[in-house]
Amino acid sequence: MTVITAAALLFAGFALFRLWQQKKEIYAFTELLEENLDALLTGKPLKKDQETKDTLAGKVNEKLARIQHIQERKAKESLEAKEQMKELISDISHQTRTPIANQKIYLEILRQQELPGEAYGFLDKLEHQTDKLDFLFQSLVKMSRLETGVIQIQKKNCDLAETLKRAVSAVVAAASSKQIRILAEAEGPFFLPHDPKWTEEAVFNLLDNAVKYTEPGGRIWLAVKKGEIFAEIHVKDSGKGILLERQAEIFTRFYREPEVHDAEGIGVGLYLTRRIIELQNGYVDVRSEPGEGSDFGVYLPLQPGI
Repeated sequence: MTVITAAALLFAGFALFRLWQQKKEIYAFTELLEENLDALLTGKPLKKDQETKDTLAGKVNEKLARIQHIQERKAKESLEAKEQMKELISDISHQTRTPIANQKIYLEILRQQELPGEAYGFLDKLEHQTDKLDFLFQSLVKMSRLETGVIQIQKKNCDLAETLKRAVSAVVAAASSKQIRILAEAEGPFFLPHDPKWTEEAVFNLLDNAVKYTEPGGRIWLAVKKGEIFAEIHVKDSGKGILLERQAEIFTRFYREPEVHDAEGIGVGLYLTRRIIELQNGYVDVRSEPGEGSDFGVYLPLQPGI
């Protein structure tokens, strides 16, 4: 009986020891797996297993190492593709800028010559088409640079009111030609972490659209206010408004509303605005009803980490 009891105790002790040893191995494996998954996510070297490759940890590590190698190769290929795209965009920009600039010079020279009366009408049309072509290429280059990461958003803590003032200045002439009044309300100075150049571009696109699609004699309102989490920029107009079912589409590339195909533009302004603001961890929305105008809201985080 004593022998049986001793054997039972010995077996129980061995079983507990094996259970403890298995738990220890599981904890060690879990810790190693967690460390290596973190390394995989951050791009750091994997921690090698001290055991042989025949262990579970060794086999898992080998597979993780393969995944890391694939990621590194794809990252390298992506970087090379971006560099190639950067060179291509630069070439396209240079190759189109020069002939368009030459066209404008030749048109200016022609205007100084004595020409038949009807020729000046053709010159006006040529100048208009040249400006339109120039705007098209500039928009496409900006869009391509943003999408490929060639242009990086550079945030700095500066006065948002000054950024908006420059955006308004760029549309004053076009608004005046249509007798459109721009009313601005801003709590300034308003220091906010943002990229002044690209934020100006984003707000300019909203103002430019508002001028294009507002009838002569209309109104445009620009307002800025500080919320709890975001700074809000609102561009509101007295234009034709946008149907609810189209409000999601207007931010896509090359979208033009059917009623405004004769108006200037190629349909990338709102797309660029949304992309620029998203790259600053913000967002854009629109509230509009047909015949009641539109209210575009730009929301930029008050803190750079948000």
